[in-house]
Amino acid sequence: MKSNWNSLRPSAAFQHCQCGFYVKRLNLPSPDESLREFRKRKSFSVQEKLYALDQLKKGKQQTQLARDLGISKSTLRGWKKEEKLRSLPCILEAETGLQCKKVKFANDESLDSALYQWFGQARSEGVPMSGPILKAQAEKFDRLINGNESKFKASNGWLDRFKKRHTISQVLLSGEIRAADKEAADSYPIELKKLLEEGCYTAGQVYNCDETGLCFKMLPDQGFKLRKDRVTLLFCVNKSGSHKVRPLMIGKARSPGCFHHVNMKTLPFEYTNSKNAWMNSSIFKDWFHKTFVPAVRAHLRKLKQEEKALLLLDNCPAHPSAESLASRDSKSKVSYLLKNTTSEIQPPDQGIMSVFKQNYRREMIKRMVADNSSVDTSLSSLNLKEVCHLGWKAWDAISARCIERCWIKDLGPAFPSSSHDDGNNNEPEFTRFIEDDVPLAEEALREYEHTVPSEPETSGTNGDDNDGTSTPPRKVSEAVKHLEDSWRWLETQDVDSVKILQLRSILDFTSLALRLSLIGLWRGWFDGIQ
Repeated sequence: MKSNWNSLRPSAAFQHCQCGFYVKRLNLPSPDESLREFRKRKSFSVQEKLYALDQLKKGKQQTQLARDLGISKSTLRGWKKEEKLRSLPCILEAETGLQCKKVKFANDESLDSALYQWFGQARSEGVPMSGPILKAQAEKFDRLINGNESKFKASNGWLDRFKKRHTISQVLLSGEIRAADKEAADSYPIELKKLLEEGCYTAGQVYNCDETGLCFKMLPDQGFKLRKDRVTLLFCVNKSGSHKVRPLMIGKARSPGCFHHVNMKTLPFEYTNSKNAWMNSSIFKDWFHKTFVPAVRAHLRKLKQEEKALLLLDNCPAHPSAESLASRDSKSKVSYLLKNTTSEIQPPDQGIMSVFKQNYRREMIKRMVADNSSVDTSLSSLNLKEVCHLGWKAWDAISARCIERCWIKDLGPAFPSSSHDDGNNNEPEFTRFIEDDVPLAEEALREYEHTVPSEPETSGTNGDDNDGTSTPPRKVSEAVKHLEDSWRWLETQDVDSVKILQLRSILDFTSLALRLSLIGLWRGWFDGIQ
């Protein structure tokens, strides 16, 4: 029988190779086509899923909606089967809760819903709230819903899951934030603007002060033992940020040992004491008349402005009445903010205090690293005098621009937009030199050369230097010792605090050089024994 070779010939799906066999050809896509067909995985928030379900409910086709969203039809059908998605707007918070992309439902939804409604109502009424209170209330609701036989236990893990489920970032609220009156805070800038226009106050004549507690030995990381040594600090600044009144520190000791033989006027912070290191009316009244009023007058006199000021205060019980806080000439007055508006409009609460504490922690860590000792030893040696110097570095690092931004954040409508009046705004802005400036510069240079006295010529044959030898420089350790003695002596004298701070910075620089030299000697010894 004659075979049909044409019928035995392989089809186009097979390809003849060099080994004599036919191999089946696979229709694989090219790399570019496979990349084009690859769909990147995307996760959708609860709000986007609810929007898709609403579109289906309005009659939009599944195929068209899946194509618009870039998902498959099976994913869309899975969303339709999730009946719990419809109840999420009632469970989650309207703004932030619906933005989450993964939602884990509670095991007992009735308990979870009841507790969240109670939490929202209690927070709106200003009831003090904390984690233990939430756990106790959850166990109480569980007994009411499931009876006394329930074995539910509100653990810390349950509390964390409850907070994540309802996007609760902070349970514990401070008193000022909890009792904030936002309506009154929004209306206050209009009242302040009228007050400033009536008194004709400029931005440099409006001040605000506020107290804050500082645990000066507490580290940023909570991995160490908490040290609750605390002082109260009072800061006062004007709106333009050009004047920082000398800060006030309130401690418990009347005369700390670190301040013995130290002239208190030379410290960068003013110090006083109370029984619990808190502010009281007598301390504040004394600070107003003896520190604030003289400092403001000296600052405004230096700027050749009228010596008057308006101090904005919050309604703290430690602050005396406005009648008792007025200078003898009635040019320095006090105006109280509206009640329950401190956390919303007071400038120090808008970022000044937080920036100061961040700067202080950074300076404290720098000191610990420079001491080259253990953490406990460094913290034990940290006294109030060191806190004054570290606090001054942190306070001095806050710029005037930062202070003014905190003022404008909520009190901006009370001030004119162009309040940056430093007296130099009328000068034209420098762009470049022109040809006419060259002869003027040459003439000024010739006059300067004639007026500068010539330095006497030094010769090795004068005085006691006939032998041509010079005194060798002292060692770094000797320089550090002499600078420390000079710094302690200068603290006992009646000098400007700026000079003490300058000497302290030189001492810090020299101490750093000493440590670096010791490290270099140690490395050389270590390399020699290798």
